[in-house]
Amino acid sequence: MDKNKIKIKQIKIENNLFIINDADGNSYAGEIIKGSVNFKVFNEDNHEVSINNIEEGDVIKIQVLNTQLKDLHKQKNSIIKKIIIKNKYVFNSESSDEFEPDVENYFT
Repeated sequence: MDKNKIKIKQIKIENNLFIINDADGNSYAGEIIKGSVNFKVFNEDNHEVSINNIEEGDVIKIQVLNTQLKDLHKQKNSIIKKIIIKNKYVFNSESSDEFEPDVENYFT
């Protein structure tokens, strides 16, 4: 398996494929099966995250299989195995423990 660091130029869904095009003109694809993609997305802390965290313009690490999808829908894309994204949000559990909502004015 190869691992590449890429900048996402375009994300599209076409013919039951989730396709990422990078700034260098390379394409990476994962199959969509029953509404789910067949690869995992992780953050830098190795926690699995939603595919919704991937956006155009992001720099990601993408792990691909050494084969290509030549037969499937006549595409010539590297097959996505795993995507690693940068942490976009940090949850500070200590500060949320101290938070006490103003229940009286909550809906005003």
